[in-house]
Amino acid sequence: MRTKLNPAFYGDELRLLLGDEPGRLERMLREPANADLLTWNVFASLDRHADRDYLAYQLQALGGAGVRAPVRLSLWTGRHREPLLRPGSGYVTAARARAQRAGGNASATEALEAPIEAPVRIETADVLVLVDTMLDRYPAGVGGRDRIIELIDAGLDHARRLSCALAVAVVRRSGGREAAEVSERLNRLRDPAVLAAELPHRGGVPEVVLRELSWQQLLRTWEQEVPYLGLRGQPTRGFTEYLRSLDLS
Repeated sequence: MRTKLNPAFYGDELRLLLGDEPGRLERMLREPANADLLTWNVFASLDRHADRDYLAYQLQALGGAGVRAPVRLSLWTGRHREPLLRPGSGYVTAARARAQRAGGNASATEALEAPIEAPVRIETADVLVLVDTMLDRYPAGVGGRDRIIELIDAGLDHARRLSCALAVAVVRRSGGREAAEVSERLNRLRDPAVLAAELPHRGGVPEVVLRELSWQQLLRTWEQEVPYLGLRGQPTRGFTEYLRSLDLS
């Protein structure tokens, strides 16, 4: 039986954040390969970078040139934690209409109307960046919806309220079938006509920055910045060993 706990940074802060999701915390600490653990250790420590201008520059790999200091990083917001990230109102209206035509009642679309989660939220004055993270399998959205489209659709309404542009990024393992499929999907959605066709309930779709980054690339950047991240007392050596076990370092 696996008894050794995974090396999580800032343990007290993590337990406080996930106090209402004990199962998630348990999986982070015990699963041999857990994307949430990578997300927490990397982004929670990057958020402590001493040079905020340089941090913003590095985060342009995820959000484009519009990412400039000051930046604010939040993890696992949108569904259980503020600010909530709700599905596009046009999508919800269309889903209700389809359910009504099929003889369904209001409860038939409840799941589709629920807020959705963004593993990482990067907020700046000019751009809102929603980052999805994965290891070997890219999850589907609610009700089987395309996850990238789900993030774009919800993100567009939220970015409009913030009077800024939207960027959506995926961090995934380099190589493999899933990574290739994500890359192909993002490349197709960079075509404005394709993206508009995926969101027919919208009268028009503004430009959305779509990026992808491998964990290997992100971790190389992270390793270079470790001296500036305030990681004294954190299990960095154990995390490095964990990364090696996943062939990420």
